[in-house]
Amino acid sequence: MAWKNTKQPSPTAAVPKLNDDRLCWLAIRDHIDKHSRKLGFWGWLSTLAGASGGGRGVGGGAGGAVRMGGDMRRESMSDKKLDYAVAVDAASEQLTHQERPHLRATGQIPDWFVDDVEQRVAALRKQHR
Repeated sequence: MAWKNTKQPSPTAAVPKLNDDRLCWLAIRDHIDKHSRKLGFWGWLSTLAGASGGGRGVGGGAGGAVRMGGDMRRESMSDKKLDYAVAVDAASEQLTHQERPHLRATGQIPDWFVDDVEQRVAALRKQHR
């Protein structure tokens, strides 16, 4: 087990009464936000092209290109978060009977959880291609 404290968590938990998958999402939310906002090379290229007026023919000038670029980035972030949601849901089903009470009592995920989610996200993205 990944935790040093072997005592059972108290039944009166400070964590809200939520499903395990939702508790996992809340515990990993900062990690997901950080990774779903990464633009990558093509994201930066489209941002710079739109801001410089490189897409004048789309949407009525440079402002239209910037709006279109922003829409594309938001859509990409939404797709990335959807992949993470599916991965977190699947990974939360793998929690053991010892890990679930700890999650409910502390709101902390096991050490293996983030790596498992990242592997599942990578597999989902590979399927999308």
